[in-house]
Amino acid sequence: MKKPTNSEALAALFHPSAVAVLGVSEEPTKHNHIAFANAKASRFAGNVYPIHRRLTEVAGAKCYPSPLALPERADVVFLAIPADATIEALKDCAEAGVKVAIVGSAGYSESGPEGVERQAQLAALVDSHGIRLVGPNCNGIYNATIGLSIGFNTAHAKQIKAGDIAILSHSGALFDILVTQLDALGAGMSIFVSAGNEVDFDILDYLEYLIDHNPTRVIALLLDSVADGRRFRRLAQRAHQAGKHIVALKIGRTDVGSQAAMAHSSRMATGPAAYKALFTASGVPLVSTLEGLTTAAAMLSLFGSVDGDLAVLSNSGGGASLLGDLTEELGIPLADYTPETLSALAPYHQFSHIGNPTDFGAFGARSKAQEVPAIIAADKGVGLFLSQMHAQRPWQRIPTMSALTRGRETSGKPFLVLAPGGLSPEAVDDCRKADIHIFKDTNATMQAIAAVLSRRPTYSASARIAAAPVADDELLALPRPLTEPESLSLLSRFGIKTTRTEVCSSFDEALAVAEAIGWPVVLKAVVMGLAHKSDAGLVRVDIKDKTALQRAYTDFGRPAVVAVQPFVRGRLEAIAGITVAEDVGPMLLLGLGGIYAEAINDIAMWSIPVDRQTIRDEVAKTAVGRILTSSRWTVPGSLEAVVDTLMKLQSFALWADTRIAAVDVNPLVIGEAGVVAVDALVVPTTAALGDKASEVAE
Repeated sequence: MKKPTNSEALAALFHPSAVAVLGVSEEPTKHNHIAFANAKASRFAGNVYPIHRRLTEVAGAKCYPSPLALPERADVVFLAIPADATIEALKDCAEAGVKVAIVGSAGYSESGPEGVERQAQLAALVDSHGIRLVGPNCNGIYNATIGLSIGFNTAHAKQIKAGDIAILSHSGALFDILVTQLDALGAGMSIFVSAGNEVDFDILDYLEYLIDHNPTRVIALLLDSVADGRRFRRLAQRAHQAGKHIVALKIGRTDVGSQAAMAHSSRMATGPAAYKALFTASGVPLVSTLEGLTTAAAMLSLFGSVDGDLAVLSNSGGGASLLGDLTEELGIPLADYTPETLSALAPYHQFSHIGNPTDFGAFGARSKAQEVPAIIAADKGVGLFLSQMHAQRPWQRIPTMSALTRGRETSGKPFLVLAPGGLSPEAVDDCRKADIHIFKDTNATMQAIAAVLSRRPTYSASARIAAAPVADDELLALPRPLTEPESLSLLSRFGIKTTRTEVCSSFDEALAVAEAIGWPVVLKAVVMGLAHKSDAGLVRVDIKDKTALQRAYTDFGRPAVVAVQPFVRGRLEAIAGITVAEDVGPMLLLGLGGIYAEAINDIAMWSIPVDRQTIRDEVAKTAVGRILTSSRWTVPGSLEAVVDTLMKLQSFALWADTRIAAVDVNPLVIGEAGVVAVDALVVPTTAALGDKASEVAE
């Protein structure tokens, strides 16, 4: 069978003409029986067939011995049979013209060497027989827009409300929790996919399909990882342009950059930080809990992305302080009320300072402050209005709801009520009539607000690659890390200021260079394939005369090649770098440098490409930025010079593209001489892969 394209196969998966479940058991507790019963009971308009070699009937339905024996071709077949029997069963499915198989059984890469081999066989089957696969080790799919359920999770037995929220998950077991939460929020689902081990389709394939899926407006991702960070950024941009909204919950930790562990930058770029940088650059808000994921998805379904900032009205000063703390923790932008707004509020408040969050109690009786929500909501900086409420007596509830209703009607902006303790039926009815939405979970609600107010990336032209200079391309094909002289020379071609580095092949040559440069100097051994000279004791700094140079050269073991550099003095040492991992793509980073760079690990990280202003804003928040902008730092222009260096390093990374695994510039010396790269390490992808292979062999 010709291998269907992703779009052809996924269209068949989510909109099949007929479905079959292979190996259906008579035992009602078996996954195949459950999946068949769920599919048969769903609202799916097509036929659902059971397949079993020996049985003639299952649950009152005629059973067929093979996929070829079906009265019509099944586009999708579900299998949860033993892993060692799956390959032959899939071959039968491919012969019958099945386009997609959902492999629900476990026993693959998650279960040791034998499982890894079985999974490799599944991957080979896709190429040799053309059939496409979901899973393995997954619990199925659900398309609520057509009422199709194929799977064995508890939620697969439910008649799920159709809506515009799709869920793509690596964890199928959480499906019922997610659906239950969405239902409690009044939201509906379009499509659910349990991706499993992703032997064929991965999360990004489903994401690409959903960007063009009309019923879907919001895509909620529950991720272990992504397969390709560069592709994720491209798809996120496409989704934004198509008016779709993505929100993600990243679970687990990932050792980003493990392929280039010889580089400091890769070891410093921890999984959570790298993923945060990737999602921020992609304009995809991250949440931290399941409740946050479903609440954010529901809120994005209601409002989409909201321009403007948050206004908060609380029933008490304590409540206002609590919500203020949460907005700061989650990075939620609070509206800074204009002078006109403050002037309009002034006649109403009786005590306390008016700020945001605002204590409604500062205005006295609600009946005398009916215009307060409307005045606040009318502020041009307000995009979303949140009121914290509790159960109230009628004489409190009626004026409060009247004030909120007026604000909602006059502003036309989204109004939310946060009521952790719940509200009376009368208050709930008041909110419904006024199109004011009620939420109960404080943390989840605030995560969702952060998601709808998150700023989408502008994809600035300043992040594009500069014109590539003439460079030593052949260096990036070497099966080893570049030497320091090679690394510094290559980076200097991109405008990065590097220290003078002279390569010498004898002590006499090194002495002549040192005397020409002027004492003190730095002596370094140049050893092919050695990433960290300091760790091997092959770096000596502040060498003041011939005797000290001779001693260092001897201590190094009289190496065949050494490098001599001027001893660069500065006021601060930083580390700048690039790390590349398949899941997050290329990352640019900056932190405090020197031999303790990893121990300090105070870094800023950006997914490449990134624009200059974003780099500058984040650098200013780091320890390096705070030092360079402090009153005690007396070298003007240092912060901008660091940003310049990072932009040039990014240009190198964009030019090198997939040919590099990591770059360290450590130390990057900052002082009166400007920003100077004193040491550098460039790790080609070919070297990183070779290093990884040798680790496996050991």
